[in-house]
Amino acid sequence: MNIHIRNTATALALLLASVGSAVAADSGAMAPNNRLNLTSTQEHSIVQSVNKQNAKAAQLPSGFKAAVGEAVPTSIPLHALPSDAASQVPAAKLYEYAKLQNQLLIVNPKDRKIVDIIAL
Repeated sequence: MNIHIRNTATALALLLASVGSAVAADSGAMAPNNRLNLTSTQEHSIVQSVNKQNAKAAQLPSGFKAAVGEAVPTSIPLHALPSDAASQVPAAKLYEYAKLQNQLLIVNPKDRKIVDIIAL
């Protein structure tokens, strides 16, 4: 009888651990990543949506070089992606963008780090 209780307790502990892991993995799916790999079609959709908004290009601060993983200076304003871009490219809906003269920076709003760069 004692062995049966121990086996049941072990099985219950394993079940709870696997449920906890699944919940943690699922909640991580909703968090922005540090890299966004868009297809050329997805990039095109985002650029078209942003261009419809007629957002002005931000001035590039001296010494700043846009690169994936770099933080965008606070002097460059971030904008929410247009709703049509977010619906066409669901992977991008948690991100914001900054428009430069010849680049569109896709940015994680939590840490302002660039996750993708789209050439304009």
